Amino acid sequence: MSFDVIRRIRFADVDPAGIVFYPRYFEMINATIEDWFEQGVGYGFDAMIVNGPHGVPLARMEAEFKAPSRLDDTLVFSLVVRELGRSSIKLTITARCGDEVRMIARPTLVFIDQAGNSPISILPELRSRMLNFKETD
Repeated sequence: MSFDVIRRIRFADVDPAGIVFYPRYFEMINATIEDWFEQGVGYGFDAMIVNGPHGVPLARMEAEFKAPSRLDDTLVFSLVVRELGRSSIKLTITARCGDEVRMIARPTLVFIDQAGNSPISILPELRSRMLNFKETD
């Protein structure tokens, strides 16, 4: 099962040529991850980071830009869990417009304790919810 977010490309997302300026994709990726934690995992950034002791900083990012996205395109960002380690969360996020893949990102997040800024084991209840989005082979 994937976690899907629909997003329309706005004027602020595009460069003078009218296509998505690639750094904006990274903002959209982060927004998709934030929505997934809140709606899919049940542990939003407010509860986790602002009012809680945890964080999920980005440790690695890989991205492929397959085709340009333009102003007013509607993209579906689909997030799946590729791999779940003790403290690492490897995701794949694919952005599509209709049947066309526009971008594929492979972020790796690390579940941390903010006080020590060090990796800790993903909480068991979060792990079980994350596994609901595990990529099928």
